Amino acid sequence: ISQIREGLKLYFTELLGGPKIYKGRDLVDIHMALNLTDYHFDCFLNDTERALAGLGIPDDTIDEVVVSFEPVRSSLLNRTRGLGASAALRNGQALVERLGGEMNVEAIVETMYSGCLDDPRVRYFFEQAREKMARTKRLMVAVMVGAFGGASTYDERNMRPKHYNMNVTDYHFDAV
Repeated sequence: ISQIREGLKLYFTELLGGPKIYKGRDLVDIHMALNLTDYHFDCFLNDTERALAGLGIPDDTIDEVVVSFEPVRSSLLNRTRGLGASAALRNGQALVERLGGEMNVEAIVETMYSGCLDDPRVRYFFEQAREKMARTKRLMVAVMVGAFGGASTYDERNMRPKHYNMNVTDYHFDAV
């Protein structure tokens, strides 16, 4: 256990901006057989938040730590990537059909967007001029319809370049 603890200390030091000193096994290989889920990762993050709060670390610094851990989530959980990765048919219907079609996806986006404008964790990504806001909502609908198994009108290759300089993390994505 002391060897694991030392490895974690070195890995976390590096992950949080310290010197590149971790020489252990690949994190994905170590955790592959554990079948971890978002629940496990979120428990880890919650425990981390509680430990840092118990040490008197300010909330904004705790948020930085959580955001620093988020990029590891997809790799650690061995996620399939891409918009249609979870668009399975059930009873012959795509998720978009089970949700009631594109109009209902538009309503979902409208509700999400309103919530994002009220959420201090992500508000700055969504506060825009009215015209740009309408365009962003249309793009969000296109992405979601494609991700939910409908006709894909959004080229997902555009997504990464559009969001790269925004520093969006799983923390922000989960808040949305």
